[in-house]
Amino acid sequence: MSDNWIRIIPEQPDFVPEEENQQRALSFLRQLAPRSQEIRTTVGDRIGFVDCGENFESVACPSCGVVFEMAAWLRWMAEDFDGEGFTLRNRVIPCCGAQHTLKELRCKLPQGFARFQLSAMNPNIGELPEESRKKFQEILGCTIRIIYQRI
Repeated sequence: MSDNWIRIIPEQPDFVPEEENQQRALSFLRQLAPRSQEIRTTVGDRIGFVDCGENFESVACPSCGVVFEMAAWLRWMAEDFDGEGFTLRNRVIPCCGAQHTLKELRCKLPQGFARFQLSAMNPNIGELPEESRKKFQEILGCTIRIIYQRI
């Protein structure tokens, strides 16, 4: 049996909400997903990768739409990781010559990079409605990305 997670991260990878706002967001997520097996916040010292697990389909260039081979994307991920976290340096993308960070690449389904995340394991609520997304943004004080992870 697989587990499903909702992971909420700031769009700005190094942003960490104030502790009070983290606690308010936890409370709101508990109200939305009372049957979750686990609800928590995590704050890392460095920027980490937050993946969508088995939901992952592809990675594409945001400038020209070319879908990358997995080997190339994995190589870029390894090059950007400094042993403790991701640096998210600009790189020249070979398909069209545009410059992008790993964060800017278009993942299907969404993935991201963050120091902070709010998560719920097996929340049994489906996709979060837009009004809940807006409420989380208000509480946390930042724009967010929602990642639906299946492990």
